[in-house]
Amino acid sequence: MSPIPVEMCLPGDEITDVQVRPGDHYYQWMSGIVTTQTPNGPRNELQLWAVDGNETHVILSDPMPAAGRGLSGGVHAWRQDGDQIVVVTKTDGIVLIEMNGCDADSVTSLPFDRTRSWSTPCMNYMNDTVYAVADWKELWSCDLRTKKMTLEYDGSTFLMDAIAGIGGMCVAWDAPHMPWTQSTVFPETVQEGVAVQQPRFSTNGFCFGYIDDVHGVNNLHILGDEIIAGDVVLLDDCEHGGPTWGPGQRTWCFNTDGTRVAYTRNEGGFSSLWVYDRATASRHRIGQGVHGCVSWENNTLAAIRTGARTPPQVVTYNVTNLLQPVRTIFHTVTDARWKQDEFNDELVEPTVHRAPGVEVSVPYRLYRPHSPNGLLIVWVHGGPNDQWQVTFRPRFTYWLSRGYTIAVVDHRGTTGHGRQFLMALEGHWGDMDATDTLQVVRHVQTTQGFLPESTVLMGGSAGGLTALNCIVKDAPLVAGAVLQYPVVDLAEILRGDDPFETPYMPTLIGATGPDDPVVAQRSPHLHGSAFTNTPLLVFHGDSDHSVPLVHSQRLHEAVVAAGGQMQLEVMAGEGHGFKNPANVTAEYRITEEFLNRLFTA
Repeated sequence: MSPIPVEMCLPGDEITDVQVRPGDHYYQWMSGIVTTQTPNGPRNELQLWAVDGNETHVILSDPMPAAGRGLSGGVHAWRQDGDQIVVVTKTDGIVLIEMNGCDADSVTSLPFDRTRSWSTPCMNYMNDTVYAVADWKELWSCDLRTKKMTLEYDGSTFLMDAIAGIGGMCVAWDAPHMPWTQSTVFPETVQEGVAVQQPRFSTNGFCFGYIDDVHGVNNLHILGDEIIAGDVVLLDDCEHGGPTWGPGQRTWCFNTDGTRVAYTRNEGGFSSLWVYDRATASRHRIGQGVHGCVSWENNTLAAIRTGARTPPQVVTYNVTNLLQPVRTIFHTVTDARWKQDEFNDELVEPTVHRAPGVEVSVPYRLYRPHSPNGLLIVWVHGGPNDQWQVTFRPRFTYWLSRGYTIAVVDHRGTTGHGRQFLMALEGHWGDMDATDTLQVVRHVQTTQGFLPESTVLMGGSAGGLTALNCIVKDAPLVAGAVLQYPVVDLAEILRGDDPFETPYMPTLIGATGPDDPVVAQRSPHLHGSAFTNTPLLVFHGDSDHSVPLVHSQRLHEAVVAAGGQMQLEVMAGEGHGFKNPANVTAEYRITEEFLNRLFTA
């Protein structure tokens, strides 16, 4: 087996915002945004692919469409008959494309303000009005006949995910809440202690549903209509949707006439795709793997699919027979070398475990390498309200191919385990997350035979804060830590100006303000002596606006003043997440050098 070369782990081409073209066409077609990395930066195209052939058509490249986000969309939407598309562009606001068969016949700029950031455009069932959300703040409509723009709603702190019913609708929430703590579907009033996401109509406009956590888990709720009179909630112990960190999440959808729905289940970080038949109330598992951008027209159910051993791929399922769905993999942009045996063999499926404890048992996933080197990486996700599902992660594979075992922690506050587990971190960020991570560290060390001197913590952003506070709580339990753009100074976070996250920080931390004693207790730079015997490697971009560089600089000053070792690597031009291939390559090289020193000292 061969160690994964770093160039296979660099930011590559992507496919996002995939959906099936509606309407009755000779072929069934799918559309999506393809992002290609070029020397001049990423280039986006809206492409159209034939499901039953090898045809590819570029529908829009100039003006350049916006890019989707991971397994989400929110960039383009079809008219119900598939003859028009509305697309968010990077420079021209929202444009309307008239289709001529499988090609764009004309592209017209609509009067959406080009200076604003638009998302989730959609067209109503009368095909005469386009709705979209501006800057996550306002819901606007454009009458396609008169080109009149109308502000439909700006009464909440934040809006996301426009949809079109009789009028415009969207997800709405007010600070200090986050969309996953308390939100509603405008124009409905908010229900205290309930979060709502992904409102959606069927293509024919007659059926409506959404995901909410009113029963403690994010489950699909379908309203009664002419097909089925009563409301139906697909009660499940698995989440059907993830946290709303951005627009366009599509983990469920109706079929064309609304008689069936497809939905995903988060099964301990793994996932599967299911279909519920509203007439028979039967459920059918269609496929394994994490699915996003789920859409369904006629007998074609489509998605972007990924897994631990599966690079992101566009898939379709012919669901003419729900008992025997036929999957076709027909589009991917992943480095072809991942299919070669010498590299494919390094891809590892994790196993799911729980670290028992007094307050809570903490879920985690364990990745075991084929040729273990006796060293353990305990990795903490960011957020902190998020989860690293079992998706394709070349960064994991890079270290697995070098013999490292990897444990991925789902501390309290992690999504995917129900509302109670998610909300348990409120008032305790920087404390409970570290306690839970240490619980996992001890469990893996005890059950898998690792020693503290063979264990390293890794984490970025909020995961960096968690890792650092693990060392503050119990430094001898690990040999060192590698961190990317870590949160360090909670007083600085409370004084921040990020409109999305800053209002929630007092609730999440449990602090009345920057001078609250709890802030000093959980800010690692105020505990420099805790790192005296635990070397740190920290990467931070000098253009990071989410967690400014000053966080790592203050940590560096404190650790060095206490006589500890901290290597701070400032990444020029990088923000919250590194994108320049040269910087990413350097990050891997420097990390490997650090680990070699750490574990051979």
